[in-house]
Amino acid sequence: MSAPIALLDLLACPDCHGALSRNADELCCGGCGQTHPIVTGPAGSHEIPRLLPKHERDLDIEHETELLVRPEFVPCLTRLIECLASDQVVLDIGAGERETDDSRVLRLDLRFTPRVDLVGDAHYLPLRDNSVDVVLAGAVFEHLADPFAAAREIHRVLKPGGMAIADCAFVFPYHGYPASYFNASGDGMRQAFRDFREVKVEVPPWFMPAFGLQVLLGEWVRMCKPKTDNDREFLEAVRALDRFDLNSLNECFSPEDALRIASGTAFLGLKQPGGDENVVPPPAMELWQSDAELQARFPDPAALLTTLWKDEPDSFVCWAATEGRKRSQSLARWYEERTSVVKALD
Repeated sequence: MSAPIALLDLLACPDCHGALSRNADELCCGGCGQTHPIVTGPAGSHEIPRLLPKHERDLDIEHETELLVRPEFVPCLTRLIECLASDQVVLDIGAGERETDDSRVLRLDLRFTPRVDLVGDAHYLPLRDNSVDVVLAGAVFEHLADPFAAAREIHRVLKPGGMAIADCAFVFPYHGYPASYFNASGDGMRQAFRDFREVKVEVPPWFMPAFGLQVLLGEWVRMCKPKTDNDREFLEAVRALDRFDLNSLNECFSPEDALRIASGTAFLGLKQPGGDENVVPPPAMELWQSDAELQARFPDPAALLTTLWKDEPDSFVCWAATEGRKRSQSLARWYEERTSVVKALD
C-alpha cells in the first residue's frame, strides 16, 4: 500500500493553481508567492486553510440566517460515497455546517464554519488539476455570480472520468449567501456544464414543485402588507392551504412537467474529454467488458450515479464495491490495497 494522500497533495493556490507548502501558520504558493492563513477550528480540533483569491482576502460574509448542522448527505449520495474506494476524494462545495467524519470528503465553503475543511470560492477552487473523483454542489449555483466559471473550475479539478452532481434553485424566492444571482432551469444547468457529458438532468426529490410553491406562498404571507379586505381575504386563503398535503401532489407531475415548474433542477455529468474515461476500479471494468449480463444491467458503467431518486444507487461502482468484490478476488484485492486520505496539513 502506498503512502496516504495528504491534504497538501490536493490543494493549490486559488490565484495561479501553483503548489502550496507550509510555513508555520500559513501556506505559501511556489508559483505566485501568495500566502494563505491557516485557521484553527474550535478548541484546536483541526486546522482549516483559508484559500481565497487575492481580491477576496478580506471577504467577510455572513449568511442571512443561522446555518443548521447537517448530517452527512441525502441517502443516495451517502451510499455512493460509501461505495467509493478509500483513496477517492469527494469535494463538497458549499458544505457549510455539514457534519461528517469521512476523510475522503473535503468540505469547502466561502465562509469559515467549525465544520469545513477549507475556506474557498467555487469560482477559484483551491485544488490541483485532476485531483478529485466527485464534486457535489448542493444549493450553491444560484448563489454564484458566474456559474459558468464555477462549472469550468469543477471540470478542471475533477479527474478524467470524475463526476459532478450539482443542483440549483429554479422556481424559488430570493435567498442570500452572499446573494441570489441566477436561478436555473434544466436547460440552464446544461449550458453551465456544457463541457461535461450529461448523465441526467432531473428534478431531485427535495426540489419537486410542491416545495417551490410552499416557500413562495410562505414569502407572500410573510412579506405582503394587506391594504384592502380583498388583500386580507387572499392571504387568509393562502394560509388555509396548510390543510392540504401539497407534497402528495408531486406524484401528479410527469418528470418532464416537473422540470417546467420545479423549485430546483439538478445536473449529473461526467468529465470525459476522450469520451470513455472513468474512475471505476480497473478490475471491475475488466469484469464488465467480459460479462454481457453486467453490460445489460449497467449500460453506462462510468456513471457513478444515474439518478438522485433512488436511496440505493443502481450504479456499477456500487455493484463493484459490494457484489463485485465478493465475486472477484482481484477486485477485492484492489480495494484492500488502496491508500487513505489524511486531511491534516502536517
